[in-house]
Amino acid sequence: MVKIMKKILYITTLSRTINAFLVPHIEKLISEGNIVDCACSIDEEVDKKLIDKGVRSFHVPFTRNPINPLNLKAFRNLLKIQSEYKYDIVHVHTPIAALYGRLLKLKFPKLKTIYTVHGFHFYKGAPIVNWGIYYPLERIMAYYTDTMITMNFEDFERARKFKVKETHKVNGVGVNLSSYNENLFNKLETRRKLNLKKDDFVIIMIAEVNKNKNHKQMIDAVELLKMRGVNVKVICAGDGPLLDGLKKDIKERNLDDNIQLLGNRRDVNELITACDIGILMSFREGLPRNIMELMACKKPVVGTKIRGIRDLVDDGVTGFLVNVSDSRETAAKIEELFNNRELVEQMGLNAYESIKNYEVERVIENLVEVYV
Repeated sequence: MVKIMKKILYITTLSRTINAFLVPHIEKLISEGNIVDCACSIDEEVDKKLIDKGVRSFHVPFTRNPINPLNLKAFRNLLKIQSEYKYDIVHVHTPIAALYGRLLKLKFPKLKTIYTVHGFHFYKGAPIVNWGIYYPLERIMAYYTDTMITMNFEDFERARKFKVKETHKVNGVGVNLSSYNENLFNKLETRRKLNLKKDDFVIIMIAEVNKNKNHKQMIDAVELLKMRGVNVKVICAGDGPLLDGLKKDIKERNLDDNIQLLGNRRDVNELITACDIGILMSFREGLPRNIMELMACKKPVVGTKIRGIRDLVDDGVTGFLVNVSDSRETAAKIEELFNNRELVEQMGLNAYESIKNYEVERVIENLVEVYV
């Protein structure tokens, strides 16, 4: 436990990261007697629970584009904030914020820097350009990092080779099991609202609609299944730059009746209960919480065989792992589950038992020790 009160600044590129993942972490630190504030580009109001607990939110104009000059302005803002409030610790998340947040060490060498890695951009199978740019940059930034927290085994093993004082592996940001209890919602009523039938075999994909999340592999697999007479339904929760293009692609393939693109949703926990299995076809992940959410609702997962997903999905036990871009293998695994509902149920129970280790309270208890 934290024994001495600390002043801690959480730094993320966007405020939505705080709202989506970090509220329970900050609440725990406050309950231990610490002062915690946030610095980020405020793209949505910081969670009211934090504001009510006295958390100050500083707007710094970060952008996700690493060469945008606004990031230098954001860095100047951080220097000013640290000069005025004199934090003991900065805890940085997301690549841009992590870079500039740790550079505060240049002016404030006694400042403790903690970096949570949500997934290195260099990984097995990553493009050469990623290794050429991000790997040497991270090696340099390691000199300005006191503690590095990783979420999967591949990143942990690589981080241990950097010149960082402490390296830890934690089970992601955690998931609140009670919020994803399948008994919280009426499955049939939720299906009715989505125009789904009681006996439909329903798959959910929770992912931002961008190139990395690779919706195309899912669409190709559904098309193959339809050609074989296997009629599955897919609902996709998530917005993004490729949404309109995917809608057009689905329509041209006559898959409108099979795939629904729902856009951004705030009722993901309810949507999950309406489904039989989950799917995630990403090229790159750190440790995806959407899979944790699925497993917390006792849903098997078909996921690509990559870092992060393979840390969560035990192939043949809690779901299936398939090769990236292999739509035929993906279709085959979905069909295996479609034809064996007892397997779906058993894998779902296995998934729930497995994900208990990722319960948010357990994760936070382990994480709090890092601040000592």
